[in-house]
Amino acid sequence: MIQMLFNSAQRGSGNTRISMTTNVASSITNICFNYCLIGGHFGFPALGCTGAAIATVLGTVVGAAMSFGSLFMKKSYVSLPYIRKEKIRPKHYDFKIIGKLSSNMLAENLLMRIGFLVTAFVAARIGTDAFAAHNVGMNLLGLSFSFADGMQAAGVALSGQALGANKKEEAKLYGKICQKIGAFISACIAVILLFGGRGIFRMFFDDPAILDMGVMISRYICVITFFQISQVIYGACLRAAGDVRYTLIASTISVTLIRSAMTILLVYMLNLGLAGIWLGVLSDQLSRYIFMSIRFRQGKWVNNKF
Repeated sequence: MIQMLFNSAQRGSGNTRISMTTNVASSITNICFNYCLIGGHFGFPALGCTGAAIATVLGTVVGAAMSFGSLFMKKSYVSLPYIRKEKIRPKHYDFKIIGKLSSNMLAENLLMRIGFLVTAFVAARIGTDAFAAHNVGMNLLGLSFSFADGMQAAGVALSGQALGANKKEEAKLYGKICQKIGAFISACIAVILLFGGRGIFRMFFDDPAILDMGVMISRYICVITFFQISQVIYGACLRAAGDVRYTLIASTISVTLIRSAMTILLVYMLNLGLAGIWLGVLSDQLSRYIFMSIRFRQGKWVNNKF
């Protein structure tokens, strides 16, 4: 929580480097202590699963400490010494705005998890091999989301700063530029998965039947990644303007309702199996893209009042 909170504050001020450095340091610490503590290397005890847990904690502590330390950097806009010097104090209105934004985001994330859980539950019931292939596919989709998350951070920071300076057209422009970059990234990911999907899944499986499932999943991701990255960027711009109620409604309809309903329909009623799972994921990403892109292109979000 400490790391996410302070890194988000720094990203909002335009300092995205601190997020990168803290996450890299946290991951390296985690990996190194995993190697040392799980199997027992370099004189460390072999603790197995407990060693993995300790490594995770150590990596998280390192990241949190670095994030907290960023609050004392002289060149940081989000700086505790500066806050003390200028005697900046939060007001009731500030708490009200934070409560409004965070409560909508909390509800959005909780309701989205329902759709994710339904997908995981249905996938787990269609067979061990299919579920294993599905999980690898979800990890690949997670890698795609990592690129979207990076563009989302840029979209929130740049559009938010432009709106704060009352430069509404500039806020729209930043969103469009991020969208073009996102489309290029999507195309690169699609090409890699289209021609290298089987090779990627071969790192995890030897069974030809599972590899065929992996090829099918890779082709779905080739399409999904375009909608995923685009809708994440559009949503980021809307959230930067405080239009969180709309994103809450759009995500609830897309993930909680459409994704869950389509997954159940396609798997249990139409017997499409693993293909039905990924068609459900596609329906979610496509519907979210439609909702977010329409709202962004209407342009009314730049006039939103907190």
